[in-house]
Amino acid sequence: MLGKKLKKGDTLGIIAPASFTSMENVESAKNNLEKMGFKVVLGESTKSRWYSYAGPEEVRVKDINDFFADSNIDGIICMRGGYGCNRLVEMVDYSVIEKNPKVFIGYSDITTLHMAIFQKTGLVTFHGPMAVSNFSGEYNQDTYRSFEEVLMNDNNEIVLKNFTKELGVLSEGRAEGEIVGGNLATMIASLGTEYDVDYNGKILFLEEIGEKTYKIDRMLNQLKKFKVFEKINGIILGDFRNCPADSENDMCLMDVFKDYLSDLKMPVVYDFESGHSEPMITLPMGAKVRIDTAVKEIKILEKVVR
Repeated sequence: MLGKKLKKGDTLGIIAPASFTSMENVESAKNNLEKMGFKVVLGESTKSRWYSYAGPEEVRVKDINDFFADSNIDGIICMRGGYGCNRLVEMVDYSVIEKNPKVFIGYSDITTLHMAIFQKTGLVTFHGPMAVSNFSGEYNQDTYRSFEEVLMNDNNEIVLKNFTKELGVLSEGRAEGEIVGGNLATMIASLGTEYDVDYNGKILFLEEIGEKTYKIDRMLNQLKKFKVFEKINGIILGDFRNCPADSENDMCLMDVFKDYLSDLKMPVVYDFESGHSEPMITLPMGAKVRIDTAVKEIKILEKVVR
């Protein structure tokens, strides 16, 4: 199931399903999106605060349900990540999403919603830039170029290439499958629940920020225990920003990756520029992609918007 492609003049709804931020940041993002050619509607959650959240659960989930139901909203972009989406998945009206499929964009804590929406409805959503996190103030032009390439055209195939560095290869091969995953810590919280995805035949994308390597080890071990690595066809490792060893005796990040992933009989690539990165490549979660380590490329193999 696909949302319709975005075009200049369309209305984007900004929602805040996780943590709060200042109205100054929200207004800056709104102004930039308007300069890109979009009309912008702010959800109540963007103006709210409850502890560290952008309002209580009822306010945040109402924006999700209302903006999917509103025919005047062409696409939904999340304000920022942080924490809070895990508290909403049981309150989302998935029947409304099924009846009103549209582009839904975000990353980090938004991983929870990507997984739940895909599992419950089959809608392709987008691991992509967020209004405040990426488009407030001076924003990265390559991040916008990828956003535009993936969301504002209806090509059957799009090659996703890094902007600033070469894609690394941990295990060689070529594989196809629907792409799932996102932020590692957030994804782990959904494992084994009704909001987890079916990993059989999938391409797994992972990214992270601010976690020590022993915690990365623990989370990859959890995926191994759930036999995720036995089910998937390939792995894309995105940006792992600020994930150091806790001591000189601990494994570095690449050693952890090698220990868990290098012997898998499937393609495994790393340093893909998506996640808490600038620039950030937009990924269509739930769409069919191909990893080919021979040409160091990731290709979208089907339309991701209608």
